[in-house]
Amino acid sequence: MNYWKHSLLSRKKFGGEAEDYLDIHKFIDSGKLFYFHVKHRVLLHNTYGIELCIQKFGEILTNSSNQKILVRDIAAEHCKEDLMNVVPTLSNWFKYSDAGLQDMIRPIYPSDNTLKEFIMKPLLMSGIRSSLIITHSNFGIFLTREILGLDYALELANYVQGQHINELLQHISLKDRWQYTPDLKQLKEIENGTH
Repeated sequence: MNYWKHSLLSRKKFGGEAEDYLDIHKFIDSGKLFYFHVKHRVLLHNTYGIELCIQKFGEILTNSSNQKILVRDIAAEHCKEDLMNVVPTLSNWFKYSDAGLQDMIRPIYPSDNTLKEFIMKPLLMSGIRSSLIITHSNFGIFLTREILGLDYALELANYVQGQHINELLQHISLKDRWQYTPDLKQLKEIENGTH
């Protein structure tokens, strides 16, 4: 499902206009800019991605109808719409990752504690080393710019040379049906114009 369809669903669920929700849905789907494949969902369609949405957009969005909605709820609905009503953790995504994937991740040791904490967050949340592909890659540079700013992203770029997320994601196996099946009923409703 594309981010405009997610925005239409958010309008129905939370009120206001679809445009009120567009930036949040674009951010959650930003992995498509790096890997236009269903596996892009591994990156931000999870509780880690929801936390990043809150860091980027704040706790509350006030829509055009002046209603206050938790950003967490908007992001969680995005996950549910794409993943058969599941809001997974990073552990749910990485439990089938290729054992060789861990060996492909080059350790990064920035001197700045803010950057170090940011790039280690996937590991801290999941306990699975392979989850570091999210921040120890060109996608991590993108996320760092989005959350911490350009200076931090440029610093990370010095460490991440040659780590491309599209190559790393190829080592993730999708074995659970929810990982690649959207909510077909909601898709049909959008196509029929009932949203």
